[in-house]
Amino acid sequence: MRNALGYLVTVVAALCWGASGVSADYLMEHHGIELTLISFFRMFVSGILALVYVLARSRGVSARHRELVSTPRNWRDLVFYAVFGLAACQITYMGVIRASNAGTGTVLEYLGLILIVVWVCLTHRRWPRASEVIAIVLAVTGTFLLCTHGSLDSLVITPTALAWGAVAALTLATYTLLPARLIAAYGADVVVAYGLLIAGACVGLVGRVWRFHITWTPDVVLAMFITVVLGTAVASTAFLWGVDRIGPVKASLIGSLEPIAATAFSALVMGSSYTGIDIVGMVLIVGAVVTISVVDLLRARRVTQ
Repeated sequence: MRNALGYLVTVVAALCWGASGVSADYLMEHHGIELTLISFFRMFVSGILALVYVLARSRGVSARHRELVSTPRNWRDLVFYAVFGLAACQITYMGVIRASNAGTGTVLEYLGLILIVVWVCLTHRRWPRASEVIAIVLAVTGTFLLCTHGSLDSLVITPTALAWGAVAALTLATYTLLPARLIAAYGADVVVAYGLLIAGACVGLVGRVWRFHITWTPDVVLAMFITVVLGTAVASTAFLWGVDRIGPVKASLIGSLEPIAATAFSALVMGSSYTGIDIVGMVLIVGAVVTISVVDLLRARRVTQ
């Protein structure tokens, strides 16, 4: 029962992540709300909610929490993670959605997981394993089909969308790699909570979000709720809860439902259209992520047997 609930909660987290990108796309396309403002709300409000959750769960400031905030080196790493990880990932993700659509943008961003594989191979000075080679080939082929429909003569997505997608993939990798030391020492929930707060504050100040105006119609309130609360605070908390119950490898595998969900929601809500070649390209990219996750799962099982 514990595992079944863990699987269910992790699936809900992936679906919420997929819905949040579509909601952000709706706010930008139909209401002209700036991506900077959406990113600010998404990170700062989610950071507050995440920190409240951390304090409620530990019934106050735990010893690890106190050590995190009382060590100067940790604040340096937190700021670095917040700016070059969270804020950069959030802004570029919003950018690629605005330049294309939520489905395509989410799939392109997920190429960052392949960049992590390449980075690990380089830093460990080893050749990619067979599964990693397969994943890289799938990802490159899928990106080629998604961007060109198999023709070397032209792009079927705009150069702007492709550029945003490339940077979004890179920042997803930095977002994943940068907090490794902090998360290992203090746990993901409290590190992500402070990272979101710092990133949101930085985006708000640098972007001067007070300049922008929002007309809070019912649909804007609903879309912002999905983007900020369900798609960020609830999804992140649910995913971490799922990780605790079914393990990080299985949770990451289920998390690959996000681009599939984003594509489906984008077609249903925004009317985004995808050709057969688009779908094949997306399937190949998601397949690359699944390949890595499945191999990690099998390896983890061998270790524990």
